[in-house]
Amino acid sequence: MTLLPPESDIDNRLPVWVACSELCLDTELAAPDFQRIARVCAASPYSGGDLDRIMFAEVWPAFGVNLLSVAGEWAGWDETFVKERVLQRQRRRWRLPWWLDPVARSLRRDWAVVRKHVDAIRAPSGPAASDRDP
Repeated sequence: MTLLPPESDIDNRLPVWVACSELCLDTELAAPDFQRIARVCAASPYSGGDLDRIMFAEVWPAFGVNLLSVAGEWAGWDETFVKERVLQRQRRRWRLPWWLDPVARSLRRDWAVVRKHVDAIRAPSGPAASDRDP
């Protein structure tokens, strides 16, 4: 599947955006959180590389700043806010590349855990279908 522009693929993107935005909350995530995020990502039509791009080119620019806030959001954002925030951020011409941002680099560790779970879920010998339901 060719990755469509975000505004042309909102129905497929929104669940991924919402799930991945949890990685930018000002909270400590536990194994069940990573697994829940991974189940949403694994259920999407996106390849692993597409998911990487969505995380770091769409979600991170919209929500990464929350990790820098002294009193960042910790409860999560509703779907409408996530959609509006990501699309608004996509319209900006200039963005700091995630690989230059020290906070984004630290986020890679959490994302690597999610991706490992996604790959395990999608593997032919992955968890049973009942284990995949959110």
